Amino acid sequence: MKQSNMKVIGITGGIGSGKSTVMDMLCRKYGAGIINSDEIGHLSMEKGTKTYMRMIEEFGKEILDKDGYIDRVALSGILLESEEKLKIQNSIVHPFVMDIIKQRIKNFYKEGKSFVAVESAILFETGCDKLCDEVWFVTADADIRINRLIAERGYTYEKAEAFIKKQKPDDFFMSNCSKVIYNNADIENLSKQLAKCIED
Repeated sequence: MKQSNMKVIGITGGIGSGKSTVMDMLCRKYGAGIINSDEIGHLSMEKGTKTYMRMIEEFGKEILDKDGYIDRVALSGILLESEEKLKIQNSIVHPFVMDIIKQRIKNFYKEGKSFVAVESAILFETGCDKLCDEVWFVTADADIRINRLIAERGYTYEKAEAFIKKQKPDDFFMSNCSKVIYNNADIENLSKQLAKCIED
């Protein structure tokens, strides 16, 4: 899958760590091709797709809003309560996401991009790390992440904490990623760290 003369970097880390900010900087400052797996995951829920139909079969019509679209809040509530249902959901969505990421990497290669960044909190779980030359871990202290989720997404403290606890611990990422970006400070600090990662 790796294309010659084009570097593919995986960007991963827990919720609220600032992966999107890193991706935005890689795009604007370094001209990287950007692939957001969350965005692709949302495509899997589009009305009428095969993945949409399978989700209704598995979880029932209670995951739909009044217009027949998947209500992501209702669905996430179900998935948070059941490990088994989360596994079913992943078996539906992950192959869909992987296929589209592969296609987008090929498209960027055809466009002549020298650098592509793939963002995913579950890069290793989906197997997308195998598409990357390197994986960078974006992290921040738990209290900072919780405050970001409250301020930016309107989460309650309890909901933010529950999401963080469900994700893999920092130790896992530290062991499996080639570079670590600490996003506790300001944009200037983050920019310096990114520049160092690019240069190395």
